[in-house]
Amino acid sequence: MEPQEETSNVSTRDAGIRYGLYSAGIAIVLFLVPALIGQNPFQGVWNWIGVPVTIALFVFGHKYFKDEGDGFMSFGQGVGIGFWISLIGTVLGGGFVYIYITFIDPAPFDLFLEETRYNMEEQGTPEEGIEMAMTWTKNLFWPIYALAGIVGGVVLAMIVTIFTQKKTAEQTY
Repeated sequence: MEPQEETSNVSTRDAGIRYGLYSAGIAIVLFLVPALIGQNPFQGVWNWIGVPVTIALFVFGHKYFKDEGDGFMSFGQGVGIGFWISLIGTVLGGGFVYIYITFIDPAPFDLFLEETRYNMEEQGTPEEGIEMAMTWTKNLFWPIYALAGIVGGVVLAMIVTIFTQKKTAEQTY
């Protein structure tokens, strides 16, 4: 009788969705805190806090996958987990932010636009250039938000996976 190959009890999608839900919850908190105290949640320190948090979520997601499975994780599996974390976190977290700004309180987005306008004025941008930039910013903010969240997350997942992958003996050759 041949030994049975141990199979993973959790898929990359399962691990990614689990930690993607955590990511969405954290993203909502990281939006609400500055928004409720009257700061711009789209720029500055609040924007950068999410990067180490996302890295930690990728590491924990990878650890969860390896712990619940056979102890191994390929590069592709790690990136897959990161994709699901990024997708779920961006869609749910971004969806909440969109609903909040559209239906509850537009002040955080208005503050973002005001600060952007001020920065452009300080740089000496002509008024017609500022108006064009404001129009494009309003029209493209959400598609860029979604694209940057997912693509940026996958790129970050690729980097994190380089360090967290654990290849089987067959994969090392």
